[in-house]
Amino acid sequence: MLSPSNNLMIEKLSHEKYEKLASYFQLICLEAGQLIFRPHETIQFVFFPVSAIIAMQIDISDGSSADIVLIGKEGMVGSGVMGGNQNFSRAHVKFSGFAYKLPLEVFQSELAQDREFLKIWMASTRQMILQIAMPTVCSSKHSNEQQIIRWIMNTLDKTQGNVLQITHQEIADILGIRRESVTLAAGKLSHEGLIEVSRGQLSVLNRHMLEARACECYRVMNPAKKH
Repeated sequence: MLSPSNNLMIEKLSHEKYEKLASYFQLICLEAGQLIFRPHETIQFVFFPVSAIIAMQIDISDGSSADIVLIGKEGMVGSGVMGGNQNFSRAHVKFSGFAYKLPLEVFQSELAQDREFLKIWMASTRQMILQIAMPTVCSSKHSNEQQIIRWIMNTLDKTQGNVLQITHQEIADILGIRRESVTLAAGKLSHEGLIEVSRGQLSVLNRHMLEARACECYRVMNPAKKH
């Protein structure tokens, strides 16, 4: 059963803080492709995903948008509004699922009043910055297969379960590599029994073994998984 504490930021709150905020949280269902907010749009809620994954994007001059980071159960969406009520990037749902939304004024009030809550928010923000930076390092140091495994594992860590609704072309676009490279790597991992691939869906069959194949970038981004 889902609860706000399925989000790892909320899980870190003290019992007293959680009880204080519990009545303000509202569970919502998010569908892939759904727009959460636009750049510079005045927002009323921040979002704490528990099974959905939300992409933060920047707009390109040709009218398209590019993902800069994916946020799931490890973080929150709307953190850029600490000093106001406008977020400076686009947010849309990458993978369907659930999230809890919290009124912006409640979030900002708690940040201003509670040092521990502020520390939790700052730690989450630092982790988000690392997620933005790490793919650049990974792409210059590791093979396409390692990058794909790192992305699969990191994305699964943001949601519930072991299934991602995604195509080879979408993975290629995210990582900036050729679709054929994704197909080749996915075929190899499937043959080894680590994943199962069908049209528009990727299922991880052996998460432990797949994690063992991940490059060091994955463990840098997830210190608790270092071994």
